[in-house]
Amino acid sequence: MQRRRFLHALGVLGSAGALGETGSRALAAGPDESMKGAMKGAMKGSTEVDDSALAGTSGGTLSAWRGATPAFSLPSLDGTPHALSDYRGRVVILNFWATWCGPCRDEIPAMGAVVRQYRQRGLALLAVNYKELLTTVKPFLDKLPIDGTVLLDADGALYKRFGSLGLPATYLVDRAGNVRYWRMGELDWRDVGLHGHIEALIAQKGGATA
Repeated sequence: MQRRRFLHALGVLGSAGALGETGSRALAAGPDESMKGAMKGAMKGSTEVDDSALAGTSGGTLSAWRGATPAFSLPSLDGTPHALSDYRGRVVILNFWATWCGPCRDEIPAMGAVVRQYRQRGLALLAVNYKELLTTVKPFLDKLPIDGTVLLDADGALYKRFGSLGLPATYLVDRAGNVRYWRMGELDWRDVGLHGHIEALIAQKGGATA
């Protein structure tokens, strides 16, 4: 069993403070036959992701994103600007995090393993640090590297545009540059539903090659 944790970052819900932990749920050892069928149906010969075919397979890990996708450009650790549009043609994990966020730290190794698993098939990670100085972020990454491109949201403006309320917050972006799924709180990066969504978005055609 794994505890699902959500760290409220901004206190936007007033005096209530942290939202706290959600309930536990069992880790899936692997997809059953019906889940395999849903994943296969979503990917076979498809140029569009069939959200309904994957519905329920993530056990609440991800929710469908129905809003617009904010365009943005943020600096990396060396000051080089990176725009979301630069990654058109790839599937992107967009993850908001901070060094002081315990659940963020906990999920970094598992998130990196997923990125390495799918990188050669077109998956990229943009790890957006929330409102911390470079002098804080770099020493942290020396001890706990993130296997992706780290960007700095120095004033938290991008975080706000995505409507996030806590950290970590993760968004799954398709090859055309549109957010398709999201999650506030720590993800189970071994979840078969999450992998099904990634597989389906990778199989989706369209978008320029990055």
